[in-house]
Amino acid sequence: MHGTVRFGCGVMLMVLMGMPSAYAQDSLDEQLRQPVNREAVNQKRDVADQLLRLGNRQADQGDYRSAVRAWSQAVELYYEIGDVASMERTYGNIGSAYAQLGDYTSAETAVRRQLAIARDNQNFSTQIFAWNTLGTLRLQRGAITSSTLAYEEALNIATSVQNFEGIGLSLSNLGLLAFAQSDYDTAIEYYELAGNYRIRAGNIAGRANTSNNLGDAYFAQGTQGKAIGAYRLALSYGRDTDNIRAQLHAIDGLIDVYSARSDWTQVRYYLDSRI
Repeated sequence: MHGTVRFGCGVMLMVLMGMPSAYAQDSLDEQLRQPVNREAVNQKRDVADQLLRLGNRQADQGDYRSAVRAWSQAVELYYEIGDVASMERTYGNIGSAYAQLGDYTSAETAVRRQLAIARDNQNFSTQIFAWNTLGTLRLQRGAITSSTLAYEEALNIATSVQNFEGIGLSLSNLGLLAFAQSDYDTAIEYYELAGNYRIRAGNIAGRANTSNNLGDAYFAQGTQGKAIGAYRLALSYGRDTDNIRAQLHAIDGLIDVYSARSDWTQVRYYLDSRI
């Protein structure tokens, strides 16, 4: 893009100086015929990919600050070679790392950059994910209205392209938002819809998460029987996918419900399961 601007300005200057337009066109064509230095491009890509992998390893080890530094250098190189798809993914990584560090402002900046690239490239899946991430970052800072708008934007995009996974994720996040405001009836409605879409998308791990959230909402509402059903479903899905976090959430929920019912036999059973 920058090269095109320079060429256009060059032609204009030659016209203003009285140079023949045919000569100007020949000069432009000659510049456009200059071969791209593929070796230099490939070298930069190799370095960027190495930095990306380095950042991944550092993030896996919990060293998020070092990961951000590595990914930021990778983004610069991807920009130089015009690899916008890799820039998009890397900005997502940077946003996640900043969120882990509790720096939600920097995290939002990175995700906004990711979103801008996704818009330019009509990447609807990334747009849906980015808007959901923005909603969560804003929720962390207590910006309820702004968070709601972000989740609704994600849902609108997901619905427009019939992205079932995106619809399920967005509905589930709207349920979390309603739950945070103690609006349990609305949260339950969102979670039930989200669960259906996550099943249609084949996302069993996501379905386990939504079922656990549904159990939390039922329990908070005082509907203990339905809470048990939701937690048991989440536990089953968690076992199917070897998702330990989902299993622990479900077991803890079941312990809470049975404790409230003074059903100590079931409490002991699930305590043993947890151990």
